[in-house]
Amino acid sequence: MTGPQRLVLPGVFWLFVAYLFTPLLVMAAMGFRDSNFVAFPIQSWTTDWYREVLFDRAIQDSLWLSLRVAALATAVSLVVGLPTAFLVARTGGAVRAAMIAVILLPAFIPVIVSAISLRIFASRIGLETGPLAIALGHAVASMPFVVVMVLTRIDSMNRHILDAARNLGADDLIVLTRIVLPYLSPALLGALMFSMLLSFEDFVRSFFLGGFDPGLAAVSTIVLLATTGLGLLAERFVRVNRRAGGNAKTPDAPND
Repeated sequence: MTGPQRLVLPGVFWLFVAYLFTPLLVMAAMGFRDSNFVAFPIQSWTTDWYREVLFDRAIQDSLWLSLRVAALATAVSLVVGLPTAFLVARTGGAVRAAMIAVILLPAFIPVIVSAISLRIFASRIGLETGPLAIALGHAVASMPFVVVMVLTRIDSMNRHILDAARNLGADDLIVLTRIVLPYLSPALLGALMFSMLLSFEDFVRSFFLGGFDPGLAAVSTIVLLATTGLGLLAERFVRVNRRAGGNAKTPDAPND
């Protein structure tokens, strides 16, 4: 491969990165503009908008409500998704394929169709619109991704470890808490963070199930920075665990 050809793939990659992050950078810059109008170039810069956001009682209440809804939605999706992944892992063949197809169906339904359907369902069962309805709607959207992440991790587990633990006298509860859940911790952490982020950005379901203010550019930037920081911490956590697992040595079996 010649020199120019080796530059094509990295060039395409960085163009894609610029395509993804340029709108976010523009939004962040607008939060520092000393004007009510969105326009470039920015003649004067100010932090007044961020100061107003941080000390505005209504915006603080909105962010706190969003955090509570995201936490509840994440808890529901994990509580439902984890045992569902265990159930799917115990099946095989056509049954497994059918179960995965049903579980993943909410992820492929257009979001507007899903939001309207959830609103109709909530009214049918007598569930009032509000934070609880929004959280359950967000959980429906994130649960398929939780199942996929956890199931992928389960499929990579060495089942001989579980058999060895049982042969040494460990019951199912000890196997679950000391072997399975620690092994699934990277997938559970990723599923937790993905569910939280999905809840924050799910405006359509929030609008139909209760209604949220889409917020200001300054609010969006603060949330973006916070979620980016959490993503970096999660990536570091997974990398450290992989290094620890790679450095761990399995003792050799004694010779007969």
